[in-house]
Amino acid sequence: MKKILSFYWAIYLTLACLFLSPQVFATDRYVSDVVYIALRSDKNPESSIVQRSIVSGTKLTFLREETGTDNNLWSLVISPEGNEGWVRSFNISAEPTAAMKLANLPNEVQDSAKIIAENRLFKEQLEKLQNEHQTLLTDTEDMRQAATTSLNLEEDNQKIHAEFQLIQTERDMLKAENERLKDTDRFHQWVYGGGLLIAGVFLSFLLQAFGRRKRHSEWR
Repeated sequence: MKKILSFYWAIYLTLACLFLSPQVFATDRYVSDVVYIALRSDKNPESSIVQRSIVSGTKLTFLREETGTDNNLWSLVISPEGNEGWVRSFNISAEPTAAMKLANLPNEVQDSAKIIAENRLFKEQLEKLQNEHQTLLTDTEDMRQAATTSLNLEEDNQKIHAEFQLIQTERDMLKAENERLKDTDRFHQWVYGGGLLIAGVFLSFLLQAFGRRKRHSEWR
């Protein structure tokens, strides 16, 4: 009796599988990152359009896949509006689009992605500030070197001025010494001249005296 019941039960399940709608075994498919696709009545790019402009990310019910007249794979799907038709298999995928995945991410993951983006922005701003800081350091160093050069020039100018004053003082001293020597030379000249004059006068008296004696001798 159990064997007969098992036999009938198997027949019942087989018939149920044969007559049940294909949607029982259907899986989900998503329109891939293509802007719009068309749902056609047959697996042929020239067949009539059942539904136009199915946008990217639309969830379709996938039934089966076959090769079309253009030797490309076509998928039999049902749109959310209930229209059944064929689309090229490369226009759909088993996974939602990247935009849908991002939209469906948990808030924590979205916050993490936002934090990562903000962190990247902060790093860029930090790098920019570091570059500006380095530029300011370079400019400051140039200004410091320029100020040092100016200070050195001022010190050199002061040294040159002091040396000039020293030279001026030495020149004045040499001039005074030269004047003193000139005065001394004039004094010596006056002394020598006076001595010569006195010697000449004395010699003249001697010559006159000697001449008188000679004349006296001749008179005798």
